Amino acid sequence: MNYEAALAYIETFIDYERSPDFSRQARLYNLNRISLLLKLLGNPHDKLRVIHIAGSKGKGSTAALIASVLTHAGYKTGLFTSPHLITPRERCRIDGALISEEEVASYIEKLKPAIETASTSEFGRVSFFEIYTALAFSYFADKATDFAVIEVGLGGRLDATNVVKPIATVITPIGLEHTAILGETYAEIAGEKAEIIKEDCPLALAPQHPEAQAVFEKIANERNVPIVETKIHDPACKPVSSDVEQDHRVSTPQLVQNAEGLPVAQRFDVETDSENYSQLTMPLLGHHQFVNATTAIATIECLKQKGYAIPKTSVYAGFKNVQWHGRIQRIKSSPLVVLDGAHSAVSMEALCLTLRESFRYTQAIFIVSLMKDKDLKAIGDIVSKTADTVIATQISENPRVMPAETIQEAWSGTCNKMTVCPNPEKAIGGTLASAAPTDLICITGSLYLVGQALKIFKSNFSAKDRIGIPFSY
Repeated sequence: MNYEAALAYIETFIDYERSPDFSRQARLYNLNRISLLLKLLGNPHDKLRVIHIAGSKGKGSTAALIASVLTHAGYKTGLFTSPHLITPRERCRIDGALISEEEVASYIEKLKPAIETASTSEFGRVSFFEIYTALAFSYFADKATDFAVIEVGLGGRLDATNVVKPIATVITPIGLEHTAILGETYAEIAGEKAEIIKEDCPLALAPQHPEAQAVFEKIANERNVPIVETKIHDPACKPVSSDVEQDHRVSTPQLVQNAEGLPVAQRFDVETDSENYSQLTMPLLGHHQFVNATTAIATIECLKQKGYAIPKTSVYAGFKNVQWHGRIQRIKSSPLVVLDGAHSAVSMEALCLTLRESFRYTQAIFIVSLMKDKDLKAIGDIVSKTADTVIATQISENPRVMPAETIQEAWSGTCNKMTVCPNPEKAIGGTLASAAPTDLICITGSLYLVGQALKIFKSNFSAKDRIGIPFSY
C-alpha cells in the first residue's frame, strides 16, 4: 500500500468532520469502536504519557505551545491535532516533524486487519477520525515518545481520544459550539468537556464563563483533581469566577514589530508560584493567543508539580519557536493578506479586534466561507464592524459547507459591500488583482478555507511574495 492508496482507504470511512448531520446520535458518538480497535492493536495508548486537551477555543494553539516547550526541554513529544490544513500528515507529528508519507502507508497497512475486524462488530463501522486516532497512538508508542499531546476532536466525553489515561488534562475556554451534539448551555457543554478530567490527574484550566467554571470546579472536586488556573481577564468570560484562588499573575502583552512596522509576535510576563517568566515572546498574535499561552504555562506547572524537569529556558525557546499555521497568519505584505480559521462569533470577534489593533490598512476585504452549523447572523454582525467589503465563497468537496449565496443573503443588509464568488481560487485571485497595496485581505471563516488558501498561494505565487507558508509539507 502506498500513501495515495492509504489515504483513499481512509476516505472510505465516514468523516464526521465533514458530515452535515449535527444531531446527537449515540450510535455515532461512543467509545466502543475505538476501544475495540485499540484492543486489537495491543492498546498502544496505554504506553503513552498523555497531556489531554479539550475546549471550544484555542485547544490546537495551546497543544502546539505545550508540545513545543516539551520538545525544547529535550523530550521526544508527539502531537495529535485536527483538522489538517494542507495534508493529513499534520495530524500526527513528533518534535514538530510530520509523519512521513511512507509511515502513513505502512501504519494503515498494519492497522487495516484490526480496522476491518472492528468494523464488523456490533458497534458498527469505525470512522475516519477513529482511524487517525489509532494511527497516532500506535505511531507515538512505537517511536517511544516521552509525551503525547492529544487534542480532543469534538466534545470530550465520547470523543475517540477519551480512552487515554492522562498525566495532565487541559481545558481551554468554552463557547456555545456544536450545540446539537454537546448541549445548548455553557453548563451542558462544560459537562461534556469535563469528562476528560480523571481521578487525581491535575487540570490546567483557562478562564471560563461562570456556568462552565462551576461545572469544572464541581467535577474536579469530586475526582480529587487539583486545578491550576491563569489569572487573566478574558472578555468572553465575564466575569471569571472570583471565589477560586488563581495561581498566575500575568502582564498585558506588547506587540513585537519587524523592520516594516508589521506585528510579528507578542511579548509578556507570567509569574507562577514557582517561577517568574519575564519577557516571554511568541509569534502568535491576538489576546486569545495570550490566553492560550498562559494556559500552556499552567500545564507546564502541572507537569513540574508531578516531578518532570522542564527548565525555564525551554519555556522561552518553546514559545519563541512554536509554529501553528492558519491563526492570524500573515502570508503577504502588499497587499497585506492574513489567514485565520475563526469560525464562531467569539473567535471572529477576537480576530477582528486583533486586526484593528495590530495592523494598519486602508480598506479591509474579507473572503469568507462558513460551515452550515455556524451562527451566521452573529458572525455577520461582527464582520460588518471591521470589513469594508465581504466576498462570500465556499470550499469544495465538503457537504458541511454553507453555500456562498446563503452568506450573501444573510449579510447583505448588514455588511457595507457584499459580493459572491463561490470559487475560492477566483475569489482570492480577483481580490489580489483589485486590492490596493495598502489594503488588508482577510481569508477566514473556516480552517478548510485557510488550508485551501495555503494551497493556492503555494501554487500561484513566487517565494518572494509568500511569508510563513509551510512549504516543507
